[in-house]
Amino acid sequence: MIQNNILYIYIIMRQIILIFFLTAICTTILMLLSPIIDHLFYVKHKIEEIDKYQLYLMILVHIFLIGLLILFIHYYIIEKYLKYFNIHKNKKYVKIFIDLIITVSLIGLQRNLLYKLNYISSKHPIRSELIE
Repeated sequence: MIQNNILYIYIIMRQIILIFFLTAICTTILMLLSPIIDHLFYVKHKIEEIDKYQLYLMILVHIFLIGLLILFIHYYIIEKYLKYFNIHKNKKYVKIFIDLIITVSLIGLQRNLLYKLNYISSKHPIRSELIE
């Protein structure tokens, strides 16, 4: 009975440690790739000088590229990691947890995207009336 409890605790601790390492791996990849994506959409002149449709297109492409990176991380890193280490218990929740972390982290690391979204949303006709 005691051996079963110790084995169960060992299995749970092992999974927690493996999930922590998976989070660390995903965060490290984000820290390496996020500045590159952010720099691709850097605007060298004032944002007010850019046509609003061009700005909108830049935002869409930027978000699309972020989505592709999230899919890449999910299918080629998270899936393979969980399969390799046989993490089957609560696999669905672990995937959701890690996806949430990488999504929030990646969007938060995109300074140029956040700046453009803030600018374009402040120019929205309804919002600009509410602000003034």
